[in-house]
Amino acid sequence: MTQRREHAVVVGGSLMGLLAARVLTDHFPRVTLIERDRFAEAVGSRPGLGQARHLHVLWSRGLEIAEQLFPGLEDELLAADVPEVRVPADMLWLSSAGWRRRFESTRLLTFSRDLLDWTVRARLAKTGNLQMLTGHEVTGLLADAGAVTGVEVRERGTTEPGEPVTADLVIDATGRASKTPAWLERLGYPAVRETLINPLLGYASRTYAVPSGFDPGWKALYLQADPPRGTRTGALFPQEGGRWIVSLFGVGEDYPPNEDGGFLDFAKSLRSPVLYEAIRDAEPLTPVVSYRRTENHRRHYERMRAWPKRFLVSGDALCAFNPLYGQGMTVAAKSALTLDACLRADGDLDGLARRFHRKVIKNASGPWLVATGEDLRYSTTQGATAGLQTRILNRYVDRVQHLANVDPRVCDRFVDVLALTAQPQSLFLPGVLWRAATTRTRQPTGPDDLIP
Repeated sequence: MTQRREHAVVVGGSLMGLLAARVLTDHFPRVTLIERDRFAEAVGSRPGLGQARHLHVLWSRGLEIAEQLFPGLEDELLAADVPEVRVPADMLWLSSAGWRRRFESTRLLTFSRDLLDWTVRARLAKTGNLQMLTGHEVTGLLADAGAVTGVEVRERGTTEPGEPVTADLVIDATGRASKTPAWLERLGYPAVRETLINPLLGYASRTYAVPSGFDPGWKALYLQADPPRGTRTGALFPQEGGRWIVSLFGVGEDYPPNEDGGFLDFAKSLRSPVLYEAIRDAEPLTPVVSYRRTENHRRHYERMRAWPKRFLVSGDALCAFNPLYGQGMTVAAKSALTLDACLRADGDLDGLARRFHRKVIKNASGPWLVATGEDLRYSTTQGATAGLQTRILNRYVDRVQHLANVDPRVCDRFVDVLALTAQPQSLFLPGVLWRAATTRTRQPTGPDDLIP
């Protein structure tokens, strides 16, 4: 049954919110995006992107979807001096199992989060049927007869009651700080069941100028911890403007310091000195900034028996991951495609939430398994412990990691899982399973032994 589709509202200008708004412009004559921040007219940071000053990864599948929704986006980013990194061909990658040979499995565009945010917003602003209501916040939901009929909105920083904005569909894309549980409670709905798995991870980042004439034969570094003994990870990637973004991570409250000397000492303590040696004499362009809200957090809205019609939750507001694994933005892109498919397949807006939540959580199931499985290697992780099945799976993944270091086909499959072009179950396909059971490997001895 096709129902009236006149106005849709997206709450939150996250990447999920921006992509959802873009999808909705194909299905509604009027779309409103409501964001607490005031968007700047040039590339720059804003309070609502608290993680923007840290390393972000949009894997190849996410980039494909973004290009599908905004044709020419990749060319715009490349024209803005965004580097391209072949993974792992252009990298020195020290995995938990040792050094990885430099096969060519996929590619990344390594932009700053601020540039991606601004570029997508600029493209979206050209859409004729979209209004961006910035500097405003949603204070609650409007509802009638079991359906959400709009939102209450007020200017940020005021205490006035919210003004009603009616809509035929509302999407919450406000991220980890989502107020949906409180909004639903006010409407009389029961509390949602939540799962929280917290590795007690913190990270610190700063940008550096790439030293003049620096050409060591690699573009990026990824030095992973070796759990459960090792807790420290470091990454260095190029960004637009001749910069490096360097992010250091520590698990189990082994947080990297946010002052200059401590930051360098932490980098020096990683499993290889190569990152420290690259930055010790480089010019810092920013202070060290830290972030610690990194828990895996899932709200099980798809399991609620009672749910208001015409109201969807997506992105980190539904399922957030430990950002160490770089999955969130690509999951958001896949969720935007799911929204488009659900709207095209059925005109029933009353049943949309059930269809969407059940399908979109499948997008998150693989990344959730990867993130929580890795985090549960540490006894300090809060919220769950590694059961027998998880321990067996992790033993097998360890074996696959060893193979991925030296076997290009296994490396391709493993990177496909990280890039969300394949499910974790694909690591158990016969070709990988047979190699894991029968192949004996000679691991590379160091950074000078990585060319295939």
